[in-house]
Amino acid sequence: MSRLLEGVKILDFTQYKAGPMGTQILGDMGADVIKIERSRGGDLERSFATFGRLTGEGDSPFFLALNRNKRSLALNIKTPEAREVIYKLAAEADVVVQNFRPGVLEKLGYGYEDFKKINPEIIYCSNSGYGLTGPYVRRPGQDLLAQSMSGMVMMNGTEEFPVAVATSVPDAVTALYLCIAILGALYHKRDTGEGQEVDVDLLSSAIAIQQEEICAYLNLKPRPEFKRSRTGLAAPWNGAPYGIYRTSDDKFIALGVVPMEKLARLIDAPELAEFTDIEKAFDARDEIRPVVEEKIRGNTQEYWVDYMLSFDVWCAPVNSFEEMLHDPQVLHNQNIRTVKHQALGEIGVVAAPIRYRKTPLTYDAAPPVLGQHSEEILEELGYDAGETERIIERQK
Repeated sequence: MSRLLEGVKILDFTQYKAGPMGTQILGDMGADVIKIERSRGGDLERSFATFGRLTGEGDSPFFLALNRNKRSLALNIKTPEAREVIYKLAAEADVVVQNFRPGVLEKLGYGYEDFKKINPEIIYCSNSGYGLTGPYVRRPGQDLLAQSMSGMVMMNGTEEFPVAVATSVPDAVTALYLCIAILGALYHKRDTGEGQEVDVDLLSSAIAIQQEEICAYLNLKPRPEFKRSRTGLAAPWNGAPYGIYRTSDDKFIALGVVPMEKLARLIDAPELAEFTDIEKAFDARDEIRPVVEEKIRGNTQEYWVDYMLSFDVWCAPVNSFEEMLHDPQVLHNQNIRTVKHQALGEIGVVAAPIRYRKTPLTYDAAPPVLGQHSEEILEELGYDAGETERIIERQK
């Protein structure tokens, strides 16, 4: 069976989340992703403790999450031997992806102009915190910082205190934009033979994902005040009942947008019927929520989900990870897969949410141990056994 990006070779210099997540998706599509890692320690994400722990083999579960379908080449990129190897790889590569701070790889001889001399058709994608130029170019870039600077954090939490989104949304969105950018550049290269430099950054991605909210702020006159709800509604721009509610069994349900007259009828709260005017309902959202809370506390999660869905109300259980893993739709969609890791044996990974009928994604190769494919890659470049051994030894 053919694979969507079969024959596409990618040199991956990225670490942490956004870059590795993006290149992993391209690897799932069939690209040959060669992950160039530090010979001592590898990708910094390998040592990132999760819940205060690493796996039994010393790798972070976060690294395992983002690096399947890649081959690991361990190099000290400052050595002459490493530069020779990387330049040989670049000569036959389609794409280079990197997320060092702007200017770092250029100083080492691995910038776009350096690779362009070797391979004029190369696509060079940089994933930075704020872009390759501008006043913040030397600042450290990270997901929480992008959330905070983009206005995202100010939309979450209670009236008293803003709260960051727990999962790294800007990182994930940047990974998706990175994929889109590379696929577009590959399409252009196919038609013209031209490579190009591509730039995707965390701050811009964090702003882009908030297009609805920012567009509302820009175009409503007078501009709205983005006041967070006093009672913890899910979004500052939505009225009640939009949010999370506790049930009698100490579980939770999510209620989406529901016409107020319909909600009043369904939960037997006639006092809510007066809030049919959208603006009036929005202004009274912190008075409406406690009424809904009291009613929802009167029965179980299962009761309310079944009851609300029977009337086509936007309602869902609030699942823990354990509950999500056993959800029948999650099982049907095969969102969780297993792969066989060289050191850990069978491990669980999260599938990409893409389903092609003719060129399905594959989950064949587990995240590599550090340098797992170094010999294999060097031999493909034409180095004999002695040269391969010498190069690997010089990287330590």
